[in-house]
Amino acid sequence: VELLSGNVEELPDLERRFLDGRINNKQNRPFLERQTIVNTVLAELKSTQSKALEKPRLVALWSPRGTGKTSLVRHLAQLDQYAESRRCGRLLVIDAGTFAQHAQNDADTLVSAIIIWHLLQIFDGYAVEVGQGNSVAFKRLDMGPVLRLLEQSPSTPTLDGSVGWWIASFCNSKDDVLDQWLVLTEKAFAAKNSCPRLIFLDQAELLANLETGNRGQKSRGARKSLLTDIVAKLPAQMACFCTGTLDVMHQAPAQVYTLLYVRSVPALAPLSRDSAASAMEQWNETIHDDLTFNQIMLFSSGVPRLLQFAFQADGELARASAEIALNEMSKCFRESYKSAAPLFREDIETALAIVLCSAVRWNATCSDQTVPGTTTPWSDIFHAGAAFPAEHTVLVPRIWWCRDATVSAKLESHLEGWNIDLKSLLPDPLELVKSPVRGALARGVPWEQMVANSLVARFRLYCLQGNFEADSTWVPFLEIYPTKDEHLQKVLEPFHVCWSHGVELSKFEATVLDPVGKAIKSNLLKKSAHHGLLIPVKRMSGDELEYIAAQCRFGKPKSSGELKNQDKARKPRMNENLEQMANVLLQICPDAEGAQGFRKCTSWAKRQEDGKYSLMSCRSIIAQLDVLLAL
Repeated sequence: VELLSGNVEELPDLERRFLDGRINNKQNRPFLERQTIVNTVLAELKSTQSKALEKPRLVALWSPRGTGKTSLVRHLAQLDQYAESRRCGRLLVIDAGTFAQHAQNDADTLVSAIIIWHLLQIFDGYAVEVGQGNSVAFKRLDMGPVLRLLEQSPSTPTLDGSVGWWIASFCNSKDDVLDQWLVLTEKAFAAKNSCPRLIFLDQAELLANLETGNRGQKSRGARKSLLTDIVAKLPAQMACFCTGTLDVMHQAPAQVYTLLYVRSVPALAPLSRDSAASAMEQWNETIHDDLTFNQIMLFSSGVPRLLQFAFQADGELARASAEIALNEMSKCFRESYKSAAPLFREDIETALAIVLCSAVRWNATCSDQTVPGTTTPWSDIFHAGAAFPAEHTVLVPRIWWCRDATVSAKLESHLEGWNIDLKSLLPDPLELVKSPVRGALARGVPWEQMVANSLVARFRLYCLQGNFEADSTWVPFLEIYPTKDEHLQKVLEPFHVCWSHGVELSKFEATVLDPVGKAIKSNLLKKSAHHGLLIPVKRMSGDELEYIAAQCRFGKPKSSGELKNQDKARKPRMNENLEQMANVLLQICPDAEGAQGFRKCTSWAKRQEDGKYSLMSCRSIIAQLDVLLAL
């Protein structure tokens, strides 16, 4: 057995020893749109190492399964910043599943076992000098045998150079084991004192789920668990990073009973369309045409694991049909997201709320929030994989519910009671693709209905979240439609809205002169109608109701010439000269917001200056709009 005594620069199979045998990902996968998170984690780990801390500090990332957490661990472990720690055996990567079943042991023993297990894998097949002139031939062991050796260590061990002798002689406490980590790696690899020890832990939810404190030992949503117990036993400046699906600590454990700090970093968001396209090429399996790829994006919401199933299917997928890709994503749902299925089949109120949140970019990811209208914490939804954080909003893959006829029917039925049309809120891309007409003309009607139903959906979510009675609730328009554009803010700011009656398809042409109710009126059934939508509002300065007129256009905004008589209350008859209406007019296009570039001193420029006209894009409230635009 070769003796390691600082004579080896790097073990030839180092990656197998410290990484491949320890986490589920055995190969590098496409790693996209994660650099910001990587930089954040690196900065936080460096902060742990450099601060004068009096207790350990855990950097934690919580995301639903299938978002690339294990790939992130693998990527971090291979970075140049940790090359020396990696070479010297001072980077410990471990999956919590390796030892979660041994939770009956105390935290000190588990910490000792984890480090010994790590050293046995690093030194497997080699010998290292321990003590004065003695050496140990190391051999890898599973966690169970390591724990048994710790339990059975005799008080007077036989000096035979075995792992058991080493543990009995030099590993009598957790602090002894931590010291051995430094001593042995220094002797074997000439590791310097400045070479830091780090721990990367995957699937931390397996430990966070194991509560070790009393029910009363909770504060601010946190709870004492095997995870907090183990990390609390580590040295204060040892960089420790974990990933998992369940954020049971909600930013920071309660300091009254914990002995560590926790720094949570943002969750991994689903991939954008551009990054998903790059992933498709990097996986180098099936290359889909644009129409099929866009449908995959809509049904997957860009969740990496779903994309992987769609891009790496076997056999005939080389022909790249959308149906085969959807079948593969349905298979992924059945295999990887069994915990999400009951939320859609058995808890339709929660399913409805998260589908609405996904459709209209509802701000929904604060860890102490519950799903609107329910008592279900968002952390439970993410842990189940029923929805995925995306910056401050959430995304629900359509594949989770749209191919289940029973679930779809229940969702549609519940929304009908609010006069919201699910098929208008979330148009079926397969139906759009079948349309013989392409471009803006083919998308005009779906766009108009999506806008109307999205506005009502956001009003309903506002009421659900605040537990308000919808029929008597008036909400500032800017609460329902948040915009950063100053001109549009000026136009919408005077108004409150109550859309408790949902979206109504008018049998006769609706105009701003009609009596105003609590439903957004749609002239979908009247192709030659003067205005597409009539949006009921109430001025904050009074109680009278009025309509905002809206003209929806899927392409570029109409020019002043194309707008023609849109500033009139109704369509003028031949040779009839109508005055401008007092009502506000909105032109709603996907890619334009705020003031339009009219010529100065024209009637449209004056109307816009007076706050009676503006462009609204609805981009801020319609999720996956970029993908829909490409269909």
